Amino acid sequence: MGAGIEGVMKARTRIAAIAIAVACTGLAYCWSLRTPNFLPADSNAFVAQFAPPPASDSPQTRAELDELLSLQAQRTPAETAAARADRKKDVRQFYGALGIDAASGATLTPLRNLTQHIETDVSLYVRDAKHRFVRQRPYVIEARLKPCIDDVSDNESYPSGHATYGYVIALVLAEMVPERRAALLARADEFGHHRMTCGVHFASDVAAGRAGAEWLVRELDKGADYRAARSKAAESLRAALKLPPVPPGS
Repeated sequence: MGAGIEGVMKARTRIAAIAIAVACTGLAYCWSLRTPNFLPADSNAFVAQFAPPPASDSPQTRAELDELLSLQAQRTPAETAAARADRKKDVRQFYGALGIDAASGATLTPLRNLTQHIETDVSLYVRDAKHRFVRQRPYVIEARLKPCIDDVSDNESYPSGHATYGYVIALVLAEMVPERRAALLARADEFGHHRMTCGVHFASDVAAGRAGAEWLVRELDKGADYRAARSKAAESLRAALKLPPVPPGS
């Protein structure tokens, strides 16, 4: 009797394990089939704009590696902490540049919803570009580099997804709050540079990210759904900042 019960329990455990595996596979498959929220599903035009990155053995790559080694030698614990904090692709990382206290508890739900949808679009497009170029990370080429973050794919350096996201968010926010444009772009520069501070991106990866972001924002601006969501987000954001409606033509 006991043996029979034990057999039933083992069978149930196996079934549960199979169900979990199937569910996980399904989630991965569904993730792979995600489509952008505001951009066309076809990312070919985005990918085609990029020139190939410098070759691993080129003088430019050597110069960029030396730059990263210099940054590594000089980085402080505070810089390392800031770079690690910027691993988060979250609009709240840009609240300071907007003049919002991150600890204020401001929810800004329309803005959060908008930028979460944008992050999906950016990630899908950048993923396709990374898969086109398959550039190795700096620390793969230069063993003296010791990244201060982990969990990054060794062959997905170009373009920088974080830099792309950071510049897209800064440019989108600047459309809503043009009064803060300079501070937002400076924050995007910092956001992208932190990937170099941690030794996981070349300067050319970050530059490509900025160029890609400018392309993406131009494409976003063409969509009625995006413009409507941005307008809603801008209204609540500017109210929170105690600013008047966005000036015409901004």
